[in-house]
Amino acid sequence: MENTKMTGSDNSEAEGRAMTLQLSLVIPAYNEADRLAAGLDRLHDAVAKGAIDPITTEFVLVDDGSADDTAGRAKELLALYPHVQIVRLPENLGKGAAVRAGVAAATGRLIAFADADMAIDPGQTPEFVSALATHHVAIGSRAATGASVDRPSLRRSLMNRSFNRLVNLMTRVSLADTQCGFKAFHAPAAKLLFHLSTTERFAFDVEVLSLARRLQLSIAEVPVHWLRVGGSRIRPWTDTVSMVRDVFRAGRRVGSAVTVPCWDFDLGDPDDLSRRLPPGLPLLRRPDGRMVAACPFADEAGIEEIGAAVTLFSAVPRRGAMTVAQLGRCTPLWLASGAEIPSSS
Repeated sequence: MENTKMTGSDNSEAEGRAMTLQLSLVIPAYNEADRLAAGLDRLHDAVAKGAIDPITTEFVLVDDGSADDTAGRAKELLALYPHVQIVRLPENLGKGAAVRAGVAAATGRLIAFADADMAIDPGQTPEFVSALATHHVAIGSRAATGASVDRPSLRRSLMNRSFNRLVNLMTRVSLADTQCGFKAFHAPAAKLLFHLSTTERFAFDVEVLSLARRLQLSIAEVPVHWLRVGGSRIRPWTDTVSMVRDVFRAGRRVGSAVTVPCWDFDLGDPDDLSRRLPPGLPLLRRPDGRMVAACPFADEAGIEEIGAAVTLFSAVPRRGAMTVAQLGRCTPLWLASGAEIPSSS
């Protein structure tokens, strides 16, 4: 995987601003060189109208092994912004894998992802940010009260409704629209959920939301304005069969043996703890009262660095790994502010 970071001309100034990044917007793209300009025009318009602040936002475009010059075109179109990452996957792995790579690279306190065609109006970003004030996760919904669909397709609408009924029968997500292409998370939630997920193609949303329910994370549904954009990569019948298969697998994987490295330690002052540790670090409380610092996407050096930071609060932190089931028995995530959002249960 290749990762290119683009910053302004003054690197020290750019690095200083990076410390205060509030939002990372992940944009997965596959063979989008010819369509990317139209989607990013909608993004530029949202920035111009003040819906997205380019000084506190980074844009993470993930090229999912494209055969065309998607990465090069993205670099041109996003060059006007101070915080940009272009991540290139070595081969086409699927939308889920691309979003996962973007989440792993993201550095903002909040992390969202949007389709490259920007079919969901990016001008609605503030509504997702507002929803995250009281929830761990905010998802776009074309079925929620107040949502609108421009140029609807009867076939696609029927497919979406049938698919969501199937999802709710096979999982416990209880959501009306799991496949809407705009979702936002507090960074600790995003990092943990995508580390634990394994679905690489279109049904990855189902697995991520199932994991969120299993970990007692609260989910807000945000009504969106959806624009039907030509050139969709979804093949109605072939991809539907694949997605159904992935939903079945995702339901079984939620309790799988995937683990996340972690440190557990005695609790100090929660507010001080959240201020001193990295803002994207998932923090949970174990049933026995000890705290857990999970280390999603961290390499060995990163895990040890987090362990060193934890020693500021505990003389004897213990390193281990936790499964989804073990994490689910902890209290929901603490946030960077030290506040704790109520669980979904």
